[in-house]
Amino acid sequence: MKRTFPLLSLLLTLSLLLGACGASDGDSDAAIATAVALTVQARDATQPGIVPTATPRADVPLTPVSTATSTSTPNPTGLYANCMSASLVSENPPDKTIFYPGDTFFKTWHIQNTSECDWNTNYKLVYWSGDRLDGFTSYNLPQDILAGKSADISIQLKAPAAAGTYKGEWKLQTPDGQIFGVGSYQTAFWAEIQVVAASVTPTFGITSVTYEIDRDPISGCPVNVFFTFRAIVTFSGPMEVVHLQFQHSDGARSNKIKLEITEASTHTFTDKWSFHRTAARGPKWVRLTQVFPEYIIFDQLDFAYECN
Repeated sequence: MKRTFPLLSLLLTLSLLLGACGASDGDSDAAIATAVALTVQARDATQPGIVPTATPRADVPLTPVSTATSTSTPNPTGLYANCMSASLVSENPPDKTIFYPGDTFFKTWHIQNTSECDWNTNYKLVYWSGDRLDGFTSYNLPQDILAGKSADISIQLKAPAAAGTYKGEWKLQTPDGQIFGVGSYQTAFWAEIQVVAASVTPTFGITSVTYEIDRDPISGCPVNVFFTFRAIVTFSGPMEVVHLQFQHSDGARSNKIKLEITEASTHTFTDKWSFHRTAARGPKWVRLTQVFPEYIIFDQLDFAYECN
């Protein structure tokens, strides 16, 4: 029979010697990990706006969530499948507002939550494409927005140094990272500004006129049919005196609307036109004109008076 005791003794001795060699104090110190904290920079709490999720590094170029502007309806799945529906109610300052280089301003979108979910502050506003205007790439919503309710979403932006027209697009994001826009086509909403050189005195004026129309009654052929027209007018900046007037295709004109505009803003003006049952049927139009300080004809609203 072979004797194995010397081999076992040798192995036992080696094991005891190795066990006695613990890690040195220097090795223990080297094993202590150093935690790295991500600094989050917040806006001044006394100002309106949204606290950004993180400060972008100046030495790393920021890229949009997507460089493509998608107009397709997403096909979400999972927990937030019914949460991706929104509507843009209004915005301020309006598009094409004039700024000087380096001007800072707050852009506010009034967004309605048209989904079936309550949005909490884990939902985000995210940069989509175009000119970022010194904004961050993402912001947590400043407050909960319940289903069916609306709220302001404001961020601070900055006009670039060079003169020109700039436009940056934004969208919303669910807590699990799905991105969606407003309306049935999930489109982006944006901030669009005009920058003029510091040596230039800008000429402010009307940058946009859109219309809405109501018919009372909606259908039928009563003795009288009443049409109400609303012109939504956007001004790029202050105008001391401006005179506006509605014109009708039959030659009629409304009273002149005299007003003073103190800042870039959007205003709604109303006009009415009634038709007797015997009035001529067929196509007609209404348009808004600026008659002072200079005469400007804006696009017209085409409609038809019919009995149905």
